[in-house]
Amino acid sequence: MKTVITALVFFTVTVINTISAQSSYEKGMIKAFELWKTKTPDEAINLFERIAKAEKENWIPYYYAAQVHITTTFGTKNAEEIESRLTKAKSYLNEAKTLSKENAEILIMEALLNTAYVAYNPSVYGMTLSAKVEELYQKAKVLEPENPRAILYHAEWKMGSAKFFGQDVKAFCPEVEKAILYFEKEANNIPFYPKWGKNQIGRVQQNCKS
Repeated sequence: MKTVITALVFFTVTVINTISAQSSYEKGMIKAFELWKTKTPDEAINLFERIAKAEKENWIPYYYAAQVHITTTFGTKNAEEIESRLTKAKSYLNEAKTLSKENAEILIMEALLNTAYVAYNPSVYGMTLSAKVEELYQKAKVLEPENPRAILYHAEWKMGSAKFFGQDVKAFCPEVEKAILYFEKEANNIPFYPKWGKNQIGRVQQNCKS
């Protein structure tokens, strides 16, 4: 199950590098991404949180604060730190959900949060959270049938489950091909809206090779 979650370590976010007449929000978000990129995740999280408190109706800073916590758990084996980070990530996602209901991107991140729990301790969380992960991806795909992150990471989740039960993972390879098409079509002009995942297609496709 841990192989399913390794993609989170390589999350990339499209950041606007050149913005004319940048607002305080835009400057703050760019700085937070820079902190994340330079491996100072806690500083990035703190800045995302400060931005979120200032942008009282904007779910996006909370979303990224959660994402940084989730990805950071894969760089430690300290159980206490992992539990703490995932608990905080859940809290940030709950805040995001209060600001944006029925949001496919938040559901996808929540699925990845639960996947992180399963990867961290499958004997404890595998039975209790696996069905929840499936449910979250299904809900996200109902809301946005062409969301490439929902398609790609749901396919990888199902591949990991298939491997665990000794089943053929190639049944889910058409979903990866579908995700490729949706990544090419993806367009959103909202600053800092989630656009990550495209660079992980090749890694997921390795499961489809003989």
